Amino acid sequence: MSAVEQVRELYERYPCPSLTVGDDLILDLALGIGMVARDKTLAGKRVLDAGCGTGHQLLGLASQYPKAHFTGMDLSRSSLDVAEELRERNGLTNVELVRGAIGGDGFEGPYDLVVMTGVLHCLDDPRTGLAWLAERLSPGGLMYLWLFHSFGEHQRLIDRELVRLLSGGDTGEEGLSVVHRLGFGRSAGRYGTGTAPGADPRDQDVLDADAYLHPVMRTHRFGDAARLFEDLDGIGWVALNGVNWDGGGKILDLGRRHPASPVFLSDADLFDDEELLARYAGLPVAERAAVMELRLAPTGFTIVAGAPEAEKLCESRISGNVLLRNRTTAPGGIGG
Repeated sequence: MSAVEQVRELYERYPCPSLTVGDDLILDLALGIGMVARDKTLAGKRVLDAGCGTGHQLLGLASQYPKAHFTGMDLSRSSLDVAEELRERNGLTNVELVRGAIGGDGFEGPYDLVVMTGVLHCLDDPRTGLAWLAERLSPGGLMYLWLFHSFGEHQRLIDRELVRLLSGGDTGEEGLSVVHRLGFGRSAGRYGTGTAPGADPRDQDVLDADAYLHPVMRTHRFGDAARLFEDLDGIGWVALNGVNWDGGGKILDLGRRHPASPVFLSDADLFDDEELLARYAGLPVAERAAVMELRLAPTGFTIVAGAPEAEKLCESRISGNVLLRNRTTAPGGIGG
């Protein structure tokens, strides 16, 4: 069985992030996009959620941008069934849900915005998957990705290996029993607050299966993630956007383009020693980012990538967070 088939089988059994529609939509993705794009309506724009799962984030995003059109793609029929019920319950008419996989047929676009949250690790070849998505961007379109971080997830990788050995690689009830007998469990707020529905007690099994039984798991440091886009056709730059840890998260403004705000990670969140603060402030952006991840050991992070012209369509702080620039050209844009 291929890795893609194993992933599909897991999510048919445990639709993620919830077995049911739950009580609420999840708005963290909508909030994240709102902190990136200058265009606060996305009117007339086409958005693809590549790996939308049960749609709690996708539909949360669609509810905040009623003038945009959204396509949710997922390989799990069980997950899409939940998403369809959630769409109907919330009366959202600007969302299309389609079964499919990254690298598969269809989804020709073009899309002005492609989002992918917690999906890159599922792919056999992440760079090939990103190239497939980049090909479907409109001229000047944006990509917004959430990834697992190598430092904050290090212990979970160890725990996953222990579960795999003791369960014989089972990804069903036997594997989940081993997870619970070992005392493992994923907290609802592990990747920041408001990132899981949390209405049905059975959803804890979904979170635990996704965390410990998933057949494919990759984590990244900031620089690793940026290099996945190196010399990728249509992508001119890659920038950090935000970081998450268990119970919280912050937006990044490494270039200090915005006034201080509680939503932004400040230098004082990292150090309280004046000498260390001065040394940190004197580093180039990429090295400040490396210090930050070493200091915080985040569980996850978001990055934004796009064609050269797309950079000016983002809030100015994104330019100050750029980790990689490619020598490529492409016209157009989201918001223009």
